[in-house]
Amino acid sequence: MLKYQSTLIIVLMLVAACSPGRKVLSDTDKIRSKVSASEAIGRIPDYETDLNSISGKGRALVSEQGKSDRFTLDFNSNRELSLITVKNRIGITGGEFLVDKDSILIYNKIDKIAQKVSVFNGNMTSLNELASINVISMLNFTVSEGEIDQVLEDDKSLYLILFDKTEVVVSKKSGLIESVEKPYTLGAPYSRIVYEGYGNIKGFTLPRKISIFSRDGSSKVAFLVRSLNLNPEKINLSLKIPDGISIQRL
Repeated sequence: MLKYQSTLIIVLMLVAACSPGRKVLSDTDKIRSKVSASEAIGRIPDYETDLNSISGKGRALVSEQGKSDRFTLDFNSNRELSLITVKNRIGITGGEFLVDKDSILIYNKIDKIAQKVSVFNGNMTSLNELASINVISMLNFTVSEGEIDQVLEDDKSLYLILFDKTEVVVSKKSGLIESVEKPYTLGAPYSRIVYEGYGNIKGFTLPRKISIFSRDGSSKVAFLVRSLNLNPEKINLSLKIPDGISIQRL
């Protein structure tokens, strides 16, 4: 784990919280579906060409071994970059995170520390659980037909099993993604994402609550979306680090 100082340590707690138990379905609970991969993909909302940028506010609910806290988040994102600003419960900005597909640039505004880490290095910092995915991609997770190895089902859900063994669970009734689970062997910084509270916003059906579980499944952060501005004309994707502060590459 990275040992950040002062408020950055608190900021990194955003993604630490005890995970509730989960019933795991065995293979015998599922059967091979008659729904083709193409048909399954057709049911899932895909806004990759229509949703190009986003800004909004959210809240991170955190609890860990008898402790709890909450933070507010301001976020801006296009398809390449996401900028997340974190404030504590009294409104003091503790840190900013600029995320691209490969790395996270972290700036601790109080202690004046800048660090850059890989999004794939989940063993290095729990921050990766929240900031390892582009915000738009997190809100509208998509799957291509070519990624799907097989389609299983039970009474309520379709299970898209990808060639890399990722499992995407889709509601039969709504066609909305309920969860995404990554096998530990992939080395992803998160193991599972759960989507809840979908709503329609200007023609886009997006989740209002996203729970992100750590790679070992023992911790999570509940990300609650409070407001969204879809396809704004201008968004801020610039993390400004003052002169004289060098970026530590870890």
